[in-house]
Amino acid sequence: MPIKQIINYNSNNTYFAGFLQSIINDSQINANVMQKNNKIELLIDTNDENKLSIFNENLAKYLPHSLFLGEIETIQSDEKIETSSFKSDDYNIAPCAKCLEQIQDPSSQNYLDDSLQCTHYSNKGKEIYQDFTTFSPHYSQNCTVLITNSEKIDELFILTDDEIKALFSIEKPTIKVTIKDETLKSMTGKNYIFIKAPYNNRSLLASINAKESNVDYLFFEDTNDLKIIVIQKNKTIIKASRVVKELENINEDNLLNRFLNIVKEAEFNQNAIGANISNKNISFLVSNEVGVKKVIQFQEFNLNNVLKQFKADSKRIKLLEKFSKKYPLISQEFEENPTMNLFETIATILELKEKDFQAVCDKGYEFRGNGGLKIDTNFNEEGFDYSDFIGSIISFKLAGVEEHYLAYSVFEALADMSITTLNQLKEKFKIQNFVMMGDMFENSVLYSRILSKFQLSNPYFSKDIALDE
Repeated sequence: MPIKQIINYNSNNTYFAGFLQSIINDSQINANVMQKNNKIELLIDTNDENKLSIFNENLAKYLPHSLFLGEIETIQSDEKIETSSFKSDDYNIAPCAKCLEQIQDPSSQNYLDDSLQCTHYSNKGKEIYQDFTTFSPHYSQNCTVLITNSEKIDELFILTDDEIKALFSIEKPTIKVTIKDETLKSMTGKNYIFIKAPYNNRSLLASINAKESNVDYLFFEDTNDLKIIVIQKNKTIIKASRVVKELENINEDNLLNRFLNIVKEAEFNQNAIGANISNKNISFLVSNEVGVKKVIQFQEFNLNNVLKQFKADSKRIKLLEKFSKKYPLISQEFEENPTMNLFETIATILELKEKDFQAVCDKGYEFRGNGGLKIDTNFNEEGFDYSDFIGSIISFKLAGVEEHYLAYSVFEALADMSITTLNQLKEKFKIQNFVMMGDMFENSVLYSRILSKFQLSNPYFSKDIALDE
């Protein structure tokens, strides 16, 4: 009796089903594979035990893991098997196991061939994806690590099993992990860093050369081609330029268009409230039968205006004077760089070496406790009260709060503010569906806080669409 497997696949990409078809062909087993939207159905004849054994061996050897792979249901079936001839489109994915064999084997005619085109997922292999990335053994600021020796992964970094599976999936995403190796910490000046496994022929050849020279990693400038975060069992795409779903043109506004595409993916029938928590700009969106709009949009942060508001307020000017007296160099940076953005300002207050969003994230990750400080996240007539927000951070800094605890609290406060706002919009618009967006979700503190404190509202994170541009 045939066995049927129903594979939940969180993408319309056809390469995973294409790999299954290729393995069916190589195993010469009577089987059928088909894909309809986000479901792949595999029907296998189990009568020939020898062919079934070969098929299972080939699955273990050549079927890659995929980021989009979901639950698999296996049932007995009495369906008649019609041998399939599934065809896949070409995709910009990593070299598969067969490609790796050919490129790494000195006896292969494709040994070290950077022009090898993968045709092992029932595709034509005619699409050419160019890459001009340069890989170096020397670190420069904000570089990503290319893993050249996968056997050393546990010596170099601290990762969960789910992060390892994602890292070495056929899509080869970029993820941020904790550095374990002291040499790498010293070289980069970091405790946390983005890493990536070889993701195309060029990076694979670079890694082969490096490994032969006993170099376990290289550095390169990442292009956010596929940046993800793994939180619990969630694998969420933050930014991407390949293998993600192409957005439909539903709305001329880029943000509203992304929101509506995710609403459609979630099958919310246009009724949804969205939170776009981006480090560029935070906004809240609503879609219903009337239309779609940004109901709350934070005004652009302006450090110069914040300092003026401090100086115009009798209480805040005293706070600023105390802060300037205790931290004259920080105050000098404020005066010399009045155009700093929000996270550059926060990083400056925290006296971080690098002044950006990632630096504040990394500092917050150093805190291992539970529960942050109550940083003010109030609104005024202009919108979000940045003066309250920055003033609160300055107050805690003056009180001697450790920088890592303060950084952690910033993201926890932004998460709590978002949850409060979403609940208020829920009451106002009588909508129960929530969509999460924005690149600030690459911060695990914020993401985890929303998952834990807002879980009863079941916020939706897209499985096939990047949360930000």
